[in-house]
Amino acid sequence: MNNYGFHFAESYQGYWNISQIGRKIPGTLYIKKHSIRLELFWNNITHVDLRVIPSATGYAYTDLGNKKLCYYFVLKGLQIISASWFGKHQSQYKVDVNHFFMSDVPRFSTNKILNCCIRTNLMDKWVWDYTQDSYSDLWPFKENNIIEMKYQAKPSLTLFESALFELYLKFSNEAHTPNADGFSMSTHTFLNLRLKKTQKFYDALDLTESVIWLFSLLWNNQFNPDFIEFRTTNTKFIYKQSDRYSYKYRDVNNSSLRTLISDFDKEELSAIIEKWSHFIEKEIVSIRTFFETQYDEHMTPSAMLKNYMSVIDGLSRELVVPTTGQSNNSKKHKRFEDILNEIKPHLRAKEFNEIKMAIFRESPSELKPRFVQLIKILSEYTTIELPSDFCYRAVETRNLLTHTKSSGKDVFHKEQYRDVAFCLEDFIRAYILFTIGIPKDLARKIMPSKISMPN
Repeated sequence: MNNYGFHFAESYQGYWNISQIGRKIPGTLYIKKHSIRLELFWNNITHVDLRVIPSATGYAYTDLGNKKLCYYFVLKGLQIISASWFGKHQSQYKVDVNHFFMSDVPRFSTNKILNCCIRTNLMDKWVWDYTQDSYSDLWPFKENNIIEMKYQAKPSLTLFESALFELYLKFSNEAHTPNADGFSMSTHTFLNLRLKKTQKFYDALDLTESVIWLFSLLWNNQFNPDFIEFRTTNTKFIYKQSDRYSYKYRDVNNSSLRTLISDFDKEELSAIIEKWSHFIEKEIVSIRTFFETQYDEHMTPSAMLKNYMSVIDGLSRELVVPTTGQSNNSKKHKRFEDILNEIKPHLRAKEFNEIKMAIFRESPSELKPRFVQLIKILSEYTTIELPSDFCYRAVETRNLLTHTKSSGKDVFHKEQYRDVAFCLEDFIRAYILFTIGIPKDLARKIMPSKISMPN
């Protein structure tokens, strides 16, 4: 299928096959902002006592101007949300859809993936300074005051290659038939993953997800691609999942980019992608939690705070923490010192020291000192302006929310949860950029000017 000008239509009308209900059922597939719904209406009364349907197929079209574009569909994870039967043998079903595959060929396979194509118009902006010299015009004016303009597409640009895959940019263009406004041409850039060995669909999907995550970091833009096309040895198909089931609720349409391709040397960018591949392989659980939280704007502040603290806990687990074995929590330290001073006259020196060490000793394997150490590392990488007890209060707040083990004295107030969560998000993003080798000056271009809490 030709994916150059592809975009999802608001609806596709056609005929659908559901083994539990019937075949060639007329209906329309609607693609809403955060959901996918199939509505069926036909003159054949069919009572079905079920809620979940594993799959359905269909052949449907959408109008593009005076042209009908037809596709074959495979729908997955269907759930009947309403059903009614009325009139003379008439039936109506409304079905929620988890995800679907679409292609311009029937009975297409979704296994043995060889290539994944990610399309987003943000990529066109990111490479503009690299592609702008593809255009040229010839002066002076020719006869009849006509300027001759030429376009020569850039060859594919490899960003990274390993034994497992090649990540490259494909530069494409399309000419449009002259009309009253004259001749026109458009250009698009596609991000492609060429797999060195065929992979199962969901393994390939996970790989494309990790690439999207990387560029969302480099751009500081939690974007969703316009579409993702997968290719096998003989088939191309496009995949789409409902936001309701991917839990990606991004209501703000952000088209800004913090970097351009010219900000990176070719070798530098290749090294960054290689480090990212190793990093995500090692830290996939923490990284997935981070991005699942970032992409869900409907998540509560307390859930964001808990998730981000879990990510910091996971990413910092191997940090080497220099410690004297004493707690640095000044408030708690002072309180316990006051108590110890009161009972000191009643204890022998040895007993006093044993109790003091037992109370104040803090293992470097605990989250608090690791979080402090992470901030010390990042303070050389980005500007941090936070109270000295921020780490301790954040950890105590997480403990209160998850285990109710905090006394509640050194925790953040509920109205501060969102601000704390945004600080934690910035810490995690800075630590990832630091780990994958983003230079300090470029990181400060990507990140906010400083990590701080509102006054």
